[in-house]
Amino acid sequence: MRFIDYKNVVPKTVIGLLVFLILLIPVFTTNVATLSMLILSGIWTVAVMGFTLVLRTGQFSLGQSAFLAIGGYTSAIFTVKLGWPFWPSFFLAGMASGIVSLLVGMVVLRVGNIYFSIITLALGEIVRIIAQQWEPVTRGTRGLILSPPPPIILGGFKINFEASPVPYFYFTLCLIAVTALILWQIGQSRLGRAFAGVALNPVLAEHQGMHLMKYRVIAFTVAGVFTGLAGSLYAHFLTVITPYVFGLWQSIQIMIMSIVGGISSLVGGPIIGTILLYTLGDYLTRVKTFGIQPLLFGAIVVMVLIFLPKGTGLVDLWGRFWTKVVWREEEYEPDTPDD
Repeated sequence: MRFIDYKNVVPKTVIGLLVFLILLIPVFTTNVATLSMLILSGIWTVAVMGFTLVLRTGQFSLGQSAFLAIGGYTSAIFTVKLGWPFWPSFFLAGMASGIVSLLVGMVVLRVGNIYFSIITLALGEIVRIIAQQWEPVTRGTRGLILSPPPPIILGGFKINFEASPVPYFYFTLCLIAVTALILWQIGQSRLGRAFAGVALNPVLAEHQGMHLMKYRVIAFTVAGVFTGLAGSLYAHFLTVITPYVFGLWQSIQIMIMSIVGGISSLVGGPIIGTILLYTLGDYLTRVKTFGIQPLLFGAIVVMVLIFLPKGTGLVDLWGRFWTKVVWREEEYEPDTPDD
């Protein structure tokens, strides 16, 4: 007789139910402000997943907003300046961001550690300055005005991005699902274990024959591709892109969302951290107190680092909830011999 492992089935069933309820959100509400907040938090989730992948290799990037900008501007230039359709431009945005991250990674990942963080920080500023000064192409501080994706005809059903944010909502969910599936597969594969080994003890990993540069560049490039796609969707959803949309604060936000959510999961951590902090940030933008958003974001990071074990985040509370609260399991503590 085959027994059902309820301790695995029940949590997965709850997650499936939550996903199903998320899919039904547009059925319960068509409020533009609510859907827009969910769409934007979903777009940032993809960027945070990419950052978390890079962090899994032990590298700390402070320039992820640069790849959002590269993806957004690539898509905008191809659609506005060259008259290309949205879909080819969207995928080219991911390719362009991936190529740039590959080239940059092959150079800067050799230095690693704090130097890598400083160089990626400088990269973000370089991309912003280029977008600001390259007036004939980017229109500088005035930015580029984009149009929504064209309608999609499925049989007799028309999906119109201009009429409602609902198509954007499901498009964002599809992008999250594809990104999550690929990154989850990477995390479960031999490649993911190699990333963890490179981060945990790079010296030992190198002595075991692992090429540190190769794994770091792979993670940086994959993150760049998905971050570029997120940047393209971000620009088309806002219908405008300027150099001020992507800056240092955006890179810091991505970092904070990843740390608060938890880097132990390439999917769950970024989703939890982004939804929580983007929703909070959206509310704080309405509060007329200067600097309140970075102050509270910093306080949340400090609390997570203090009250949760090292290397964990809010996503790790999910497993503890089931083991400690629902199943009431006790942690095993080995007996210590008497003195």
